[in-house]
Amino acid sequence: MGNREEYIDKLAARLKKWDAEIRKLEEKAENATTDVKAKYTEKADELRAKKESIQQKARDFREANEDALGSVKKSIEDSLTNFTKAINDTFKKFSEEDPEKKA
Repeated sequence: MGNREEYIDKLAARLKKWDAEIRKLEEKAENATTDVKAKYTEKADELRAKKESIQQKARDFREANEDALGSVKKSIEDSLTNFTKAINDTFKKFSEEDPEKKA
């Protein structure tokens, strides 16, 4: 059981870090023009939904029987890969569009 809890603790730490990144995106939205604000807000909402999905999978992992652990963990890892790509792509896109960086 220890490995399961360690995995969940590491996952929780990653999600907490990403939550901070999503908050940064929301802060940028607050200071953006209307068009850009809508884009930031939409992306932040998408990322938050993906993060919440991972949190649900973590709860499933915590409660899964030994036979299901492998498939639940694989599902989490796939979701993490997709989430990491989404968050990196989002920040890259918005940093390229950031008018402050172009000035």
